[in-house]
Amino acid sequence: MLKYVPNILTMIRFVLIVPIVISIAHEEFVIALIFLILSAITDVLDGTIARKFNFISDFGKLIDPLADKSTQVAILVTLAVKNIIPFWILSIVVIKEFIMISRSFFPLW
Repeated sequence: MLKYVPNILTMIRFVLIVPIVISIAHEEFVIALIFLILSAITDVLDGTIARKFNFISDFGKLIDPLADKSTQVAILVTLAVKNIIPFWILSIVVIKEFIMISRSFFPLW
Protein backbone atom coordinates (compact mmCIF):
# COMPACT_ATOMS: atom_id res chain seq x y z
CA MET A 1 0.00 0.00 0.00
CA LEU A 2 2.78 2.44 0.87
CA LYS A 3 4.26 2.12 -2.61
CA TYR A 4 1.19 3.92 -3.98
CA VAL A 5 1.64 7.02 -1.81
CA PRO A 6 3.58 9.00 -4.47
CA ASN A 7 0.90 8.29 -7.07
CA ILE A 8 -1.87 9.19 -4.62
CA LEU A 9 -0.12 12.51 -3.94
CA THR A 10 0.09 13.11 -7.67
CA MET A 11 -3.62 12.39 -8.08
CA ILE A 12 -4.34 14.89 -5.29
CA ARG A 13 -2.60 17.49 -7.46
CA PHE A 14 -5.16 16.83 -10.20
CA VAL A 15 -7.96 17.33 -7.67
CA LEU A 16 -6.39 20.59 -6.47
CA ILE A 17 -6.65 22.05 -9.98
CA VAL A 18 -10.40 22.54 -9.46
CA PRO A 19 -10.23 24.78 -6.36
CA ILE A 20 -7.26 26.68 -7.82
CA VAL A 21 -9.19 27.50 -11.00
CA ILE A 22 -12.40 28.33 -9.12
CA SER A 23 -10.50 30.62 -6.74
CA ILE A 24 -8.83 32.45 -9.61
CA ALA A 25 -12.14 32.73 -11.47
CA HIS A 26 -13.69 34.35 -8.39
CA GLU A 27 -10.59 36.54 -7.99
CA GLU A 28 -9.82 34.99 -4.61
CA PHE A 29 -6.11 34.99 -5.28
CA VAL A 30 -4.95 34.30 -1.71
CA ILE A 31 -7.08 31.15 -1.60
CA ALA A 32 -5.78 30.15 -5.04
CA LEU A 33 -2.22 30.66 -3.79
CA ILE A 34 -2.89 28.48 -0.75
CA PHE A 35 -4.17 25.66 -2.96
CA LEU A 36 -1.24 26.15 -5.33
CA ILE A 37 1.20 25.89 -2.42
CA LEU A 38 -0.53 22.67 -1.32
CA SER A 39 -0.15 21.40 -4.86
CA ALA A 40 3.56 22.26 -4.83
CA ILE A 41 4.04 20.50 -1.49
CA THR A 42 2.43 17.32 -2.83
CA ASP A 43 4.68 17.60 -5.90
CA VAL A 44 7.82 17.77 -3.76
CA LEU A 45 6.62 15.01 -1.44
CA ASP A 46 5.68 12.57 -4.18
CA GLY A 47 9.09 12.84 -5.84
CA THR A 48 10.98 12.68 -2.57
CA ILE A 49 9.06 9.65 -1.32
CA ALA A 50 9.28 7.85 -4.66
CA ARG A 51 13.06 8.27 -4.85
CA LYS A 52 13.84 7.68 -1.17
CA PHE A 53 11.86 4.44 -0.90
CA ASN A 54 12.31 3.35 -4.52
CA PHE A 55 8.57 3.59 -5.23
CA ILE A 56 9.22 4.86 -8.75
CA SER A 57 6.71 3.45 -11.23
CA ASP A 58 6.02 3.79 -14.94
CA PHE A 59 2.60 5.21 -14.06
CA GLY A 60 4.24 7.82 -11.82
CA LYS A 61 6.76 8.74 -14.52
CA LEU A 62 3.86 9.46 -16.86
CA ILE A 63 1.30 11.02 -14.53
CA ASP A 64 3.58 13.32 -12.49
CA PRO A 65 4.62 15.59 -15.37
CA LEU A 66 1.05 15.44 -16.68
CA ALA A 67 -0.20 16.79 -13.34
CA ASP A 68 2.40 19.57 -13.47
CA LYS A 69 1.48 20.60 -17.00
CA SER A 70 -2.26 20.31 -16.36
CA THR A 71 -1.98 22.62 -13.37
CA GLN A 72 0.12 25.10 -15.31
CA VAL A 73 -2.16 25.20 -18.34
CA ALA A 74 -5.38 25.33 -16.25
CA ILE A 75 -4.05 28.33 -14.34
CA LEU A 76 -2.94 30.10 -17.52
CA VAL A 77 -6.25 29.43 -19.27
CA THR A 78 -8.16 30.83 -16.31
CA LEU A 79 -5.93 33.90 -16.11
CA ALA A 80 -6.30 34.48 -19.87
CA VAL A 81 -10.09 34.07 -19.80
CA LYS A 82 -10.25 36.56 -16.92
CA ASN A 83 -8.09 38.96 -19.00
CA ILE A 84 -5.43 38.99 -16.30
CA ILE A 85 -2.78 37.84 -18.78
CA PRO A 86 -2.83 38.13 -22.58
CA PHE A 87 -3.72 35.02 -24.58
CA TRP A 88 -0.37 35.09 -26.36
CA ILE A 89 1.33 34.01 -23.13
CA LEU A 90 -0.97 30.99 -22.95
CA SER A 91 -0.29 30.30 -26.63
CA ILE A 92 3.48 30.31 -26.14
CA VAL A 93 3.27 27.85 -23.23
CA VAL A 94 0.88 25.53 -25.08
CA ILE A 95 3.10 25.57 -28.20
CA LYS A 96 6.20 24.87 -26.09
CA GLU A 97 4.51 21.94 -24.37
CA PHE A 98 3.27 20.57 -27.70
CA ILE A 99 6.81 20.74 -29.10
CA MET A 100 8.24 19.01 -26.03
CA ILE A 101 5.65 16.23 -26.21
CA SER A 102 6.19 15.85 -29.95
CA ARG A 103 9.95 15.55 -29.44
CA SER A 104 9.41 12.69 -26.99
CA PHE A 105 7.53 10.79 -29.69
CA PHE A 106 9.83 11.86 -32.55
CA PRO A 107 13.29 12.47 -31.10
CA LEU A 108 15.78 14.36 -33.24
CA TRP A 109 19.11 12.79 -34.12
